[in-house]
Amino acid sequence: MRTIVVAYDGSQYAKKALETAKTLAEKFGSKVYIIHVVDTAVLSLSEAFSTPNVIESLRQGGEKVLREALTMIPNAEVKLLEGDPAYEIAKFARDVKADLVVVGSRGLSTIRKSLLGSVAGRLVQESDVSILVVK
Repeated sequence: MRTIVVAYDGSQYAKKALETAKTLAEKFGSKVYIIHVVDTAVLSLSEAFSTPNVIESLRQGGEKVLREALTMIPNAEVKLLEGDPAYEIAKFARDVKADLVVVGSRGLSTIRKSLLGSVAGRLVQESDVSILVVK
């Protein structure tokens, strides 16, 4: 297992996913990518939420959670993405030829989950890469 991607949003389940990825990476000597996706797809549901100020605030929040994640795995590479989370995570994992994606079973999003289903659930369906869902 050479490459592990961790989807991280700062939630309790994402922190557990990060801990699991760290353990696996230490065991197998894997490279770790920690990614955060700014969910711009849900913003398109309402113009009131898709203003430049809102998007910039979400980017800054994403950068903050990635810095937090680096305190747990300092040698990881971090990446801030934008778009539909499940799609972007699956695409990133393909692009870096990941062997595994680790994701928490639940995240911080509630609007998208109620409309489209959980990111973890959609990721399991959409990804070509194996997914480890951590509870």
